[in-house]
Order: sequence, then structure tokens, then C-alpha cells
Amino acid sequence: MPGKPNFKLRAPLVLLATVISLLFSQPASGTSGIKIDARPGVSSTHFKHITIAINNITRFFSDNYKLALQKKMRIIIVPDDQTFAKVLVSDFGYAPAVAHKEAPILGGKALDAKGEYLLVIKAKASHAMPWIIEVACHEIVHWYQYQVAGSKKTGEVKWLAEGCATVIAYQIVGTVTDKTMDQYHREKLNTLRKAAAIPTLRELYSRRDWAAAMDKYGGGAVYSKATAAVLELGQRQGVNSLFYYFINLQKVPPAQAFEQAFGLNMHQFENDMDQKLGKS
Repeated sequence: MPGKPNFKLRAPLVLLATVISLLFSQPASGTSGIKIDARPGVSSTHFKHITIAINNITRFFSDNYKLALQKKMRIIIVPDDQTFAKVLVSDFGYAPAVAHKEAPILGGKALDAKGEYLLVIKAKASHAMPWIIEVACHEIVHWYQYQVAGSKKTGEVKWLAEGCATVIAYQIVGTVTDKTMDQYHREKLNTLRKAAAIPTLRELYSRRDWAAAMDKYGGGAVYSKATAAVLELGQRQGVNSLFYYFINLQKVPPAQAFEQAFGLNMHQFENDMDQKLGKS
């Protein structure tokens, strides 16, 4: 079982200026700041939770991989599904019908836009601190994936991209709660046991595959299958090993990057997980 990350959580009352200096403490050409746009209705408490997430996820990547984001960051925090849908249309280019369909399902959305990293996070009044931090960290992990491997290559094996983002986010949440990776794993297994059907990992490769699986199996089964598989990798290799897949992906195909990072044959691992996590 992997241990806690090798950094400590800063005090909850994180000032934005402190967050900014931590984000960009390493020299990074083309990086000049962060903009957080909290829309009306977002509480100051949720704003603080998101700055905690930014602080700690960027420290995680700096401490473990010597990585800092190279583009400006623009983070939009919204209080409800309706405002989330509007942002998907205005800033992410979604068609209105698609935006209104996906807004109730998504907690956040990240985009590697031209010249900036863009993120929208849903922060409803009912959302607790661990959930807010998990969503923010998950989406920011995607930016690091895009930076080291590119958006296209990151999306070639979607279950790994999504599962790794979630498990690394769990690691950060673990600094502010007592929840363990074993507890997360049991939750995902319980969701899969209750699911009417479970996708194979090979059904969760491309972005198109992922969207089709979401429609066929539902978000709970899809995300739980991807996350449970990556939790298995994290338990075997340690959570810090997960991101080396994306670093390796810069130069080699996914199957080779997987073997270099984890010492395992990717297709054999997928088959093993389909048997272990599938319906009996």
C-alpha cells in the first residue's frame, strides 16, 4: 500500500498570492500567472478549498517530478449546473444541447487551450471539501498529462488518463482526510458489483470509446472500472509511479510506455483486470 505523499498540507487559509508564488516558483518560460474567476453564488469557503487543491497538486508534481505548468491558468468556479452549462458553451465551445446534457454529470472540465490551461469546477453549496479538492486536482492532473505527453497521446488510452488523474487526486485528498486508498478501492468495487454491466478496459481507449461506454454503461461503472484498475497499479507500484507512464509516452507507444513505467504487459494487465473486476 503506498504511503502518504512526501509533503505536508499548508494551513487552510491559503492566500491567493501564496498559491501563485508556489505554482510558479520554478523557472518556466511563457508562464506569467493564474486567474481564478469565481462566479456569483460561489462561497468563500469553496474558493479556499480550491486554492488548497492548486497549492498541493502543484507541490506534488514539483516535488516528485520537478514539473511546473508552462502556460497561464484560468480557473472558473461555478455554483450550479446551469452556470456550468453556460461556461461549457461560452468557453469550451460546446453545443448548448450537449452542454446541458453533460453539466449535471460533470464535476469539472479541463482544456488545453491555445496559450492557456482552462478549467471549470462546479462548487455547489452542498459539496464537501474533499469532493471539491478531488475534482480540482483530477482536472489539473490532466494539464500535466497534456504538457508532458500531449493531449492526443494522453487520450489514446483513456482509462489510464482518467484513472491516474483520479488516483493522484485521492492522494492529495488523503492529506486533509483520514480516507485511505483501500477505502477508495472498496468503494469502486462496490459500485462495480451493483452495476448492471461493466465495460472492459479495451472499451475505454479513445475519447469516442469513452463517450460510447458512458452512454452504454453509465458514468459510475465507467469511472469505477478505470479507477479500480489504476488503484491496482498504485497498490503494486506506488502512486508516484503512475505519472511515469505519461512521461514515457512522450517517446514511445502506450503499450511500451506502460511496460517501462510498471514492468507489466499492458494487454495482459487489462485482461487480468477484466477478469478480476468483471461480473462473475
